[in-house]
Amino acid sequence: MKRTHIALLVLAILFLIWLQPIDFGTAEITIQKGANAREIAEYLSARGVVRDKNEFLFWLKISGKGKHLRSGNYELRRYSNPLFLINELTLGGTSDVVVTIPEGITLHETATMLANHELVTQEHFVALCNDRNFIAEFGLPGSSLEGYLFPDTYSFSSTQSDSSIVKTFVENFKNHIMKYGITNRDSVYMIVTLASLVEKEAKYEDERPIIAQVFINRLKTRRPLESCATILYVLKNRNIHKTNLTENDLKIDSPYNTYLHIGLPPGPICSPGESSIKAVVAPADVDYLYFVSKGDGRHYFSRTYQEHCAAKERYNATK
Repeated sequence: MKRTHIALLVLAILFLIWLQPIDFGTAEITIQKGANAREIAEYLSARGVVRDKNEFLFWLKISGKGKHLRSGNYELRRYSNPLFLINELTLGGTSDVVVTIPEGITLHETATMLANHELVTQEHFVALCNDRNFIAEFGLPGSSLEGYLFPDTYSFSSTQSDSSIVKTFVENFKNHIMKYGITNRDSVYMIVTLASLVEKEAKYEDERPIIAQVFINRLKTRRPLESCATILYVLKNRNIHKTNLTENDLKIDSPYNTYLHIGLPPGPICSPGESSIKAVVAPADVDYLYFVSKGDGRHYFSRTYQEHCAAKERYNATK
């Protein structure tokens, strides 16, 4: 009989702990607009808000509120009771400012957009994104978060800290990159850097996988990538804005100059969108080594240098 009482007491204690778990602190989270239940569960698990994503999904199904979770910013207790948590997420968080970060913009341009919405101090935001100690928290390669501020539509609170906003960008990036099973630091660097070049070079979706494969083919054959986008990136960082490059521009002294240096540049040159990342992960099956702009946003692709020279002359291109 005593054993039965002890067992019931233990069960009661465990049940009470489940209802009102030990205080493990809180976490600031942002549920993005359009996120589905599984994406939200994985995000909450990664942030340490739920003990187990499958447990959360189980109770979400039981509650019948799977389609009622709302986007916004929340401050939630870590390891909250799933039913309490689900209720919080259906009430909605604060969404004071909605901002859309387009594909292909740089870290500095992102900071400018956020500052214009009075969400960050531009200089502090840029400094954070170049702070090696801060970057180390994310386990990402490189000395800058250039390329890792994932372009998307975000809901931010005007009271969020700059560091919280940066974390939201990076966590969104990680959620997208993990869909392709990319976890190795070197692979992340290679794919995102290459995707950033594709993002700046391609104007049409159907050309992204082709341009990605051209760059891959050039890397394999130890040819310089010769991407005008990298030259424009160098010039922009020197506060020089151009649309047409000269032969002298192609000789500019910078590790980002892919006309002078073989291999990938030191890091991404912009924030690539998912379609450019996907193009690098699953490029087209082509053997092209060159491409030139036709002047209308599309490109002419060549296999030989002779064909490439003829195309350059035909389209009056420098590339």
